[in-house]
Amino acid sequence: MNSSPWKEILLKEKEYCNQIVLTVKRTNSKFSEEELANHMEPFFTAVTSNHSILFEEKTVLSLFETFVILISKQFFQRIEALDSLFFQIILEIQPDLKKDPILLITYIVNVISKLEDEKKEIFLKRLQSVLLWIQTISEFKLVISLLFWASGKPEYRESLQLEFHTLNESLKKEIKRLFGIDENSIRTAFITFDPNQKTIASFHFRFIPGYTLFGGSFSHLPILYQNGGSIAIQSGKSWYELFIDEFGTSLHTMEPIKSPVKINNSIKSSIWKQIVSQKLETNSISSSIETDSFVVLTLKNSYQLYLFYTGRT
Repeated sequence: MNSSPWKEILLKEKEYCNQIVLTVKRTNSKFSEEELANHMEPFFTAVTSNHSILFEEKTVLSLFETFVILISKQFFQRIEALDSLFFQIILEIQPDLKKDPILLITYIVNVISKLEDEKKEIFLKRLQSVLLWIQTISEFKLVISLLFWASGKPEYRESLQLEFHTLNESLKKEIKRLFGIDENSIRTAFITFDPNQKTIASFHFRFIPGYTLFGGSFSHLPILYQNGGSIAIQSGKSWYELFIDEFGTSLHTMEPIKSPVKINNSIKSSIWKQIVSQKLETNSISSSIETDSFVVLTLKNSYQLYLFYTGRT
């Protein structure tokens, strides 16, 4: 049975709604009723402002519970001035996708919560720019993951390769136009340098903070190891897996390698040697891993990691 407008439902179930709020307040001293009052109207307006969908009562009550949870976790405080952009995105989502509004909201909230503050607005604006072309829930979820990866989370690239082709053609064209991402570019972390190409390759440099006091993960000087198709780092008794691509860098703890293979402490390629020497003393290299598209290395007296790679721009 179709429901009445959301306000009428919440008023009708006022006692139930109050009980939800009181339950949360008992376990969360920072819960703000002022935040609840300020954001309730824009939240429900964004979700329900579509005359082709009339949500059932149970859906509206579930939305209220979801909304209270967001308030309790101070979600809107953490996105600060971006709340209006967040609500606008919810409002602009295609009507057919809004049949499961809680799922959509959960996808967006989960990603925003994992992003650094300076990347939240970029992520939301990128999502807004492709909303018109997203036709299904599965496409929405995939685009969310794609934009999360493009926000500097290289560990998600490989999983996206298997599903990118499932996006509709109009959406893929728009993603290519706006972000330069297509089925070919998503297959590789960096473009491969071709010495025979007519155009000059674009080389880029990035250093990855290492020392714990400066936001890094290493309490001992790091050493690189090749671990099958991945890159491992040893720092004292701690081990990490390094994920890199053109969009960013990530480190994740891992189990120690039982029989680490001896690593290089010099660069073999004359081209990479020339590029690296413009920034660093090559005779100070303590470990390095080198491919056609990148070289990552450590120095004898440095906690940092140094990455040189070929870029698309």
